[in-house]
Amino acid sequence: MRMNVFFPSSLEIQEELLKAGFKVPYDKETGRKTPVPVVSSSMEGRKLRRGRLLKAKDVEMKDKFAVIPEERALIEFEVTEKGFLVIRPKPLEYHLEELGFLSVPPRLWGTWASFSLPFSAYDVLLSGLEEFKEDEKGFYTASKGSRGRIEVYAYKGKRKDLGIPVFSYSLGLHGLTLAEEYLREKAEENSVPEERLRYLKLGLRKRKETRAGLRVGIVWENGTPVEVTLKLSTTEPRIKIQGLYGELAGKSRGEVTRVDDWHIVVHASDFVAALETVRRTFG
Repeated sequence: MRMNVFFPSSLEIQEELLKAGFKVPYDKETGRKTPVPVVSSSMEGRKLRRGRLLKAKDVEMKDKFAVIPEERALIEFEVTEKGFLVIRPKPLEYHLEELGFLSVPPRLWGTWASFSLPFSAYDVLLSGLEEFKEDEKGFYTASKGSRGRIEVYAYKGKRKDLGIPVFSYSLGLHGLTLAEEYLREKAEENSVPEERLRYLKLGLRKRKETRAGLRVGIVWENGTPVEVTLKLSTTEPRIKIQGLYGELAGKSRGEVTRVDDWHIVVHASDFVAALETVRRTFG
């Protein structure tokens, strides 16, 4: 239904672009902006202010707004012989946007990638992973929401801020046509030689010391389950970089690298237990 990967939350990617000569995110002297893009896709389409749209394939401009038609993204689930569940998000139709003004900088967030499936996927997932059902002892729930919309997610042990353990992940801007076009345009704007683009590492993967988790949840609207949500979070270690106008500190998103595909790896048994735990919250 929806996909959002918040690459602006990564100080690692910001530093990589700064080293290449890009003025990230904003150059006070020239007024030029080079925001790190959010990769976003929505089956419902999107309407956002023109200034926040960085790149889209199909868009209609109406007054001060950009109207983006419905987009398609896929998510695949594969189980390995050792019982790991490999989750592969695939952005087929998407756009790039800039984050609006936020009181809390995204580099301080825990969650930085989110994927939403229709609730009809719940039974499909459970039946496909039925052989991995185990004792759900040690799984708990937390919730947030307002105005009739409540999101409940499961976490394991003391990982309330993370969800279930993530053993590997890989997400990045490589191979995304719109991202490549955007960076070529910004390279020209920032007087960055285009050949430098081929050496950039704009993907993220988990380091051994990265504390990462996946929040597996269900969204209820007025008592009816409507979505299954998956949210990737990292909280440690904390890192610092030298920004354009001083030192910046935040949460690490992993190691910068070149990324060929997107994936998140968890234990299949943890995933099933999280799904069943969260479903029982409302019966």
